Amino acid sequence: PTCQARQVRLFVRAKIKSFLDGKVIEKTFHAGDKCEEPNLVEKTMQYLYHDGDTYQFMDIESYEQIALNDSQVGEASKWMLDGMQVQVLLHNDKAISVDVPQVVALKIIETAPNFKGDTSSARKNQRLKKPVRSC
Repeated sequence: PTCQARQVRLFVRAKIKSFLDGKVIEKTFHAGDKCEEPNLVEKTMQYLYHDGDTYQFMDIESYEQIALNDSQVGEASKWMLDGMQVQVLLHNDKAISVDVPQVVALKIIETAPNFKGDTSSARKNQRLKKPVRSC
């Protein structure tokens, strides 16, 4: 008797989102396929200020300044303080995202008043020195 071996092709289907333009594509990878690694560099930069729809950052090593727009900064803009050091992810020397530190100290300038006998929760609304903006 002869045996016939069936060749099984393993594959993975993935949805991939581009950091550069935000497009989502569906791609099929077969066993043995190789992907090109992107040229990503993470740099520590200092957030300088916000002007209109741009955010100004400075490379703390070269003192070179770059301007990023709202879509590049994203949710990080809610927590950035002037002078804060952030991590900027660069692809081929073009900024694609910003990460703030996991812990950000903000000053509380006003809180709701305490009510006598209110011991059910230690939480109450407060107003921060830097208002958190919604994106």
